[in-house]
Amino acid sequence: LDVKLSDEELERRAKEWKRPPPRVTSGYLARYAERATSAATGAIVL
Repeated sequence: LDVKLSDEELERRAKEWKRPPPRVTSGYLARYAERATSAATGAIVL
């Protein structure tokens, strides 16, 4: 990405970032989202 932000601003934003809460919190989809690995590692459900 090409952004017009200083390195300091990018670092500040990275430090302040928090993972958003999951949109689905129950059922199979929530369980899958919580336990599945990425596609790069085979998308295995643990």
